[in-house]
Amino acid sequence: MSDLTLQTSRFFLKRKSQIFSAMTFVVPAFILGYGHPEVMLSILFAAGGAAVSIFVLPRYVRLLLKVEDWINLKLASVSPGRWARMAFHVAWVVGILHLLAAIWKVEIPSAQLTALLVLASGGIHGLAVTLAYKGHGDRNSNVLLAFSLSAWLAALTLVWPPVVYLIQACAIALAWHLISGLLSDLRAVRYPKAGIGVFFGTFNPVHTTHLRIMRDAIESRRLSKIYVHPTTVPKLHRTALASGEIALSYQDGMRVYYKTALADPSKNYFPTGNKFYEYEVRQEILKASLKDAGLEGKVEVLDLPHIYDRDGFFGIVRHVQKSNPDVAVHGLHGSDVGGIWVRHIFDACGWIYPFPVARTDNISATAIRNGAIGYTSETVERFLAAARAGQEFQFPSGFRYSPSRLHQSQHRMQS
Repeated sequence: MSDLTLQTSRFFLKRKSQIFSAMTFVVPAFILGYGHPEVMLSILFAAGGAAVSIFVLPRYVRLLLKVEDWINLKLASVSPGRWARMAFHVAWVVGILHLLAAIWKVEIPSAQLTALLVLASGGIHGLAVTLAYKGHGDRNSNVLLAFSLSAWLAALTLVWPPVVYLIQACAIALAWHLISGLLSDLRAVRYPKAGIGVFFGTFNPVHTTHLRIMRDAIESRRLSKIYVHPTTVPKLHRTALASGEIALSYQDGMRVYYKTALADPSKNYFPTGNKFYEYEVRQEILKASLKDAGLEGKVEVLDLPHIYDRDGFFGIVRHVQKSNPDVAVHGLHGSDVGGIWVRHIFDACGWIYPFPVARTDNISATAIRNGAIGYTSETVERFLAAARAGQEFQFPSGFRYSPSRLHQSQHRMQS
């Protein structure tokens, strides 16, 4: 890779959200300014709009996501948050249309077409987050780009009538997005009392709420078994490490990620925190917790890193379904950001019955990583104390945790 290519890619990585934001008004300026005699008007609008949108749009998207996450946290369902986000699209599309129409002295579309454009904007948003959940891009950047694309559609609507067919297709995408969410929420309350469960997450570390969710699911839905699998290194972190956007060090037996100078300031690299116990350690913590809780016979900890690294949790679900044909699958999840992320994966995998749990307790894996005690099982508490003291620890399975092994890994990565 040449120095120029490397510098260009680094510039894009660091400013990706700013570029997406700027294009919100740069592209419409070209669309509306094409063949227009006032060339200077397009130039001034593009420059001024880009400067404003770089500041405003990322904050607008962060506010939307914050509102949606709060709704999800309280209700542990996906439909209310999806409907709530439409208020942001109404304000966005109507504002963009009026701004463009006023500057270029063109007629504002009819109320019906404006409403259709709002629905199309929501449909693009739905496609954007679906791609993020499937590992293509990240949620923040994808949603930001979705809002930018909806501004392009608004500009095209003012000058090119055939774009209505594209708008209709995007509106249909929204309809499916909302209907699939309603069906998912319906499956959470109408489900067969039999089958198996799947429970995914970082489990960083597993705590008493995780154990309670598994026990409640087994009892209330009469599950024969629950399959649990933690993340290895999430794709978001793998790609960001490879591109140099984030780096890592080690502290108290954990990976500690941090942003570098190449990090995109509007990108959320650590939606579930920036400290992670290694995959092998989280596996052992899970096994020890299940043993302490008396759930060994009912819950199985899967160890399929080759599948996860290739296909994520989608691959793990397919593996479980293939191993248990013609059996109802129930997807356990919490209502925090990580839990709702997993819920969307369940929904994308087909007819899985959600077992949602609204988080009302104060138990937090983040607090545990920061030193809180009393939120995990007895064996895990002893491990955490040893890890914080820089001591070795042997799990009941015979696996030996050694701080020196972490230091060796860190040294190899820095070499």
